Parts: sequence; structure tokens; C-alpha cells
Amino acid sequence: MKNFLSMCSDKEVQSLALGKFDGMHLAHKELFKHLDKKGALLCIEGKFDDMCLTPSKEQYSPCALIYVAFEEISHWSGEKFITILKEKFPSLKRLVVGYDFHFGKNRAFSASDLCHLFAGEVVIMPEYRINGVGVHSSLIKEFIRYGDMDMAVAMLGRYYHLQGTIIKGQNLGSKRLYPTINIQTRGYVIPQEGVYASFTKVNEKIMPSVCFVGHRLSTDRHFSIESHILDKEIVCESDMASICFVRKIRDNQSFSDLNLLKERITQDIITSKVILSAAQMIYVDM
Repeated sequence: MKNFLSMCSDKEVQSLALGKFDGMHLAHKELFKHLDKKGALLCIEGKFDDMCLTPSKEQYSPCALIYVAFEEISHWSGEKFITILKEKFPSLKRLVVGYDFHFGKNRAFSASDLCHLFAGEVVIMPEYRINGVGVHSSLIKEFIRYGDMDMAVAMLGRYYHLQGTIIKGQNLGSKRLYPTINIQTRGYVIPQEGVYASFTKVNEKIMPSVCFVGHRLSTDRHFSIESHILDKEIVCESDMASICFVRKIRDNQSFSDLNLLKERITQDIITSKVILSAAQMIYVDM
């Protein structure tokens, strides 16, 4: 991870996009189009950004990423910010920002101020909208928290996914229900509790699945994220797995006995197969 403050000057970078870039969503991709072959992203990250859409941005970036903590530059004046940018990137000719970009102490400087402070070209992107709704990371997070994966994919340009460490479950699935891969994750926005049609990546293979997120109301009431691979028994050779959420099937429910729970899961599997048969694999990116 390249740190803005500790890095040596980079004479190669000629265009630079500034922002938080959480989600690397469609609005960000529009912004990236204004970077040239010698472009880079300066990602400004907050101290309390612990629930992100994309904890790892590298796989979605068209160019090099450079990171800086917001707290380390928040007290700077606008003039100092531009001065340091020029010191770090002496060949810099173009800055690209969103219309709502702010910088400097108390966020006193706006995107338009860059035009006065920076001697090169400044590209200010207008709000990017889908069906009249502005695309913002905060809104995408709300869609995910409410289980609206259709709106999330429309704004992300891909199905939302999270990655985690494979952990031991209750062992009820393989014995009395359906076998599942259980994962523990951190740093991601967690979808609303319920059951989802999904794809799961494990052992470097992407497979159709049905995923549960939430508290196990019918058993120990502990929170879990677990995925059942459809029509396939697998042995996990990796200690990591990723789950890609296509569409929510139902809310979390409590069942009086495990037989009723298994009947419901059987229906969930059938529903998931129907949903996944129409899923667009181009949106599966994990």
C-alpha cells in the first residue's frame, strides 16, 4: 500500500483523481475515464471508515492507488494541499474530482477552489445519476443494509460481495440440514438478515449457492454468514471464501423444529436456482 505522505516524488503521474472511492461504483468509473495512461488515484480514507463496500480497491482500479489518512491532512490549508500535491507529483497536469469534493481545514475548500489553486487542468464531474437517483456510496450501503441487491448492483455495476475466513459452524448442516461454508468477515457492510441467492467462490472456483446472513433463530441464536453450494459437495482446500449476493429471497425466520427449517431451506434452494439461472455473470466480480 503506497502512502502519500511517506512516498518519494513520482514524476510519472500526470493526472490524479482525488476522493474516498469507497465502492468503486459507476460514478467513480465515470470519473476514472478522465485519467490518462499516466494517471493515479489518491484515496483519502477516514479513521472511522470501518464498514466499506470495497476494503480492497486495487482489483477495481484502472491505475495505481495511493492512500492518505484524512486526519493527517484535514488541518492543511487549501494552498498547502496543492503545494504538497505538486511536490509529490511534479509532472501533474490534471486533477479529477467529483462535484461534492471538499478539502482543507474544516472542509473549507470545494472542488471549484481547485481551479484557482491549481495551475493545471481541473475536471469536476457532475453528479452521476441512474433513473434520476444520484449514485453515492452511502446510498448503496443503505440498499445493502435493507437487502435491496437490485439497486445495489445497478449502482455498483457488479453484484456486491464480501470475503472472509472460513470457520467451523455448528455441524448441524451436514448432519440434519444442508452442509454450509461458514465465514467470518470484518470491514464489510453486512446485508440485511435473511436468505439470498448467491455465488460463492472457494478453492478458486465460483459456484451457485444460497446464503444465510443473520442470527440463527431456530438454534443457538448466534450471528452467522453461511453458504450452501448448490448440487455439489466440496472439500474446502482454502481458508478463505467470498460470497456474491444476487437477490434476497426472504427475511430471517424462526422455526419450531429442524424439519420445518429444512423444508424451508429446500424451497430456498429451488428459488435460488431460478434466480441464478437468470443472473448476469458479467456482474460476478470477486
